[in-house]
Amino acid sequence: MPEAHVPIRTCVICRGKFPKAELNRFVCPPESGPQAALTPDPEQRLAGRGFYLCAEEPCGKRFARYGGWRAKCKGVAHGD
Repeated sequence: MPEAHVPIRTCVICRGKFPKAELNRFVCPPESGPQAALTPDPEQRLAGRGFYLCAEEPCGKRFARYGGWRAKCKGVAHGD
C-alpha cells in the first residue's frame, strides 16, 4: 500500500523544507496599512495567502522583522 501524501512547505526565513503540519502558518491581513500584521492561523484553514514559519528559534526572532510579505499580499483576495 502506498504511503499517504505529506504536503511539504518552505519556511519564509530559513528556506528549509518541512512537512506542513510541523510549520506555523500566517495569512495576509484583510486590510493593508502601516499597522497591518500577519494573522496567525494555528488550524491552517484560513483563506488567503499563507506564509509558513518553522519552529527554530532564530527564525522566530527574524520573522518579527520580516517585511517581505507586504509586497506579496498586495492585491490578494481575502476570502471575500
